[in-house]
Amino acid sequence: MKLPRIASVVAAAAIAPAVLLASPAFAADAASPSGPSAPSAPTAPDKAPGDEKGPADEKPAEDPQAAKDRAAIQAILADPARGPGVREAAEKALKGTAEAMRHFLEVVLAEQQFDDDLVKVSRIHGAGGVAVKREAEKALRAGTQAALTAFLKEGQHKARYEDDQVELFRMLNGAGKGIHDAVVKLLREGTPEQVRQFIETGQHQVRASDDRVEIARMLNGAGPGLTAAINALLNGHPSNAELREFVKTTQHTLRDEDNSVLIWSMLNNAGPELKKAAIAAIKGTPEDRAAFLKTGQHEARAKDKAAEDAAHKTGKDGSTGTGTGTGTGTGSGTGTTQAVSQTTGNTNVTPAGGSTSLANTGAGSENAWIAGGSAAALAAGAGLVLTNRRRRTSSEG
Repeated sequence: MKLPRIASVVAAAAIAPAVLLASPAFAADAASPSGPSAPSAPTAPDKAPGDEKGPADEKPAEDPQAAKDRAAIQAILADPARGPGVREAAEKALKGTAEAMRHFLEVVLAEQQFDDDLVKVSRIHGAGGVAVKREAEKALRAGTQAALTAFLKEGQHKARYEDDQVELFRMLNGAGKGIHDAVVKLLREGTPEQVRQFIETGQHQVRASDDRVEIARMLNGAGPGLTAAINALLNGHPSNAELREFVKTTQHTLRDEDNSVLIWSMLNNAGPELKKAAIAAIKGTPEDRAAFLKTGQHEARAKDKAAEDAAHKTGKDGSTGTGTGTGTGTGSGTGTTQAVSQTTGNTNVTPAGGSTSLANTGAGSENAWIAGGSAAALAAGAGLVLTNRRRRTSSEG
């Protein structure tokens, strides 16, 4: 086969499939009365009803002044120092018209700021010390925005530093070594910020160390209840607040309980003065009980001792006892018998709780006289019986 012919065969084989595939469509178009169809236009994307908006429907740009006002209000809301009144009014203005925003900035902002500052100064006054209260009252009496602003920015801080210095001096009263040294240093060279930090937080850790030393010192001379509580506290890893509470309050309650138990135990075998003073202390205050144990009990014991010594002396030198008795008997025709018994005694009553014996009061001699009078009376009675018998015998004879 010749080369030109081979080339023709290969070309025919290559285009045959395309011709075969296109033939039905071509045939259909040829059969159509209108002839071949034109190519279709690209399909547009679907749109929801109402989405078709023209240039007239677009939102107009915000007025430049309104845009500035909106930005200013947003900046006010971003300021954490603004009060609740200003914030509420600002949020309301942002939701309104351009006129509402302008009115807020020109009128409402100043009104709400004054109200918020008035409330803030009043709260500071309520929680402040002497100097803070004094300066806050000045600002409140002035009643102007300038006075309130000056107090909030500067006046309150100067006044608080004055109060803080007073507080440091107060801490020195009864302070432990740690608090004392820290306070002295702050008074000499501390800044207002350092003083405030020490009062708010720093003092607590230093005081906790002093409290531990003080609690350990309490064991010297403590009663059983206080001793047990101290040991339990120190072995239990207490917090700073628990140590402070024990020093300020708990120790006094436990100490008073130990004092009460001790006073009750004194009532056994107590003299009248000691008993009276002890009961009065038990019914009194914790200070009364402490004073009784310190001095009152010794004064009462001294009174009881003096009364006991006086009773001993009176029993030895001042007690007397006398007794007289007479008895006569006569026998005659008529017969008369007379028996008289008299006792006189002067004894001292021993005070309750005293230890003076009965013999020391002179009561023994009194008893002897009573016994003598009784014997005389018995003898007189016997004589009377004998006389009656003789009389009866004579009459029978």
